Amino acid sequence: MTETSPVVTYANFARIETLRMFAAISAAAGGANRWNHYRIPTPIDQQTVIRMNRDTLYSAAIIDVAEGATITIPDTAGRYVSVMLVSEDHYINRVLHEPGEHRLSADELGSGFVLAAARILVDSDDPDDVATVNALQDQLSLASAGARELPALDYDADSFTQTRDAVLTLAKGLPNYERAFGPANRVDPIRHLLGTASGWGGLPEEEAFYVNVEPGLPVGRYELTVGDVPVDGFWSVSLYNAEGYFEPNDAGRYSVNSVTGVRNADGSVTVRFGGDASAPNALPLSDGWNYLVRLYRPRPEVLGGSWTFPSIEGSAS
Repeated sequence: MTETSPVVTYANFARIETLRMFAAISAAAGGANRWNHYRIPTPIDQQTVIRMNRDTLYSAAIIDVAEGATITIPDTAGRYVSVMLVSEDHYINRVLHEPGEHRLSADELGSGFVLAAARILVDSDDPDDVATVNALQDQLSLASAGARELPALDYDADSFTQTRDAVLTLAKGLPNYERAFGPANRVDPIRHLLGTASGWGGLPEEEAFYVNVEPGLPVGRYELTVGDVPVDGFWSVSLYNAEGYFEPNDAGRYSVNSVTGVRNADGSVTVRFGGDASAPNALPLSDGWNYLVRLYRPRPEVLGGSWTFPSIEGSAS
């Protein structure tokens, strides 16, 4: 940072925040145009962005697409996989699913560098399933015609922090991330700004519908029971602290999903917030707790609002 470093305001926050993330992701991979695979569910002491999930294993790469590039996705035999392509302005013009080679260009994706963020469904409590997903990660490949490295980023850190904090305060009132993520011509500019600050790297709602729940409740005992959910992928509930990160707990429990959650006799899943940490699907609480519901590959009744996710019940006693 120098005296001439660009000041960060609401107008350039999305680009600066995205380029900051690009730089961190590139550094973790050892440079651009190579994958960095997260081999285990999100480590609690290595949460690189807020509101990460533990339902999938991530792989990430910053790719120079100015002269063209390709990504190859393995056949996952029906297991959920997505590769989201994010521009330098945090717009998402493509999400890939199909196995095989996919061609990438700056004209289509909106910038010379893009983030490729892969998510593959995993049972975080099953070491054998983690190993299976690791093998699938190894089959992801990419090639860049230009193979440039990401340029250094310069910005005014003080104004960045002030702007981010202000936007995060506004984002606390955001009930979901509808029209926050996606192509520039389909997002709402204000929701895009709020989503960039509070849920950077989120998928468009057609891929994953996010319901952000800030109960404003003290630590206590609460629960919600989930029956049939109209999704073609899966659903999950992830618990976060006041800052939007997983809060370390002795039980090692941070999320519940429809694939690995313990089911009731009628097939429903009861998510328990607080109380006995050894109970099925229990999530230990901390002050300022909040949770994010992810509905992967939602059907029209979710997107249209005719179906809503159940609410919590219980008390602080």
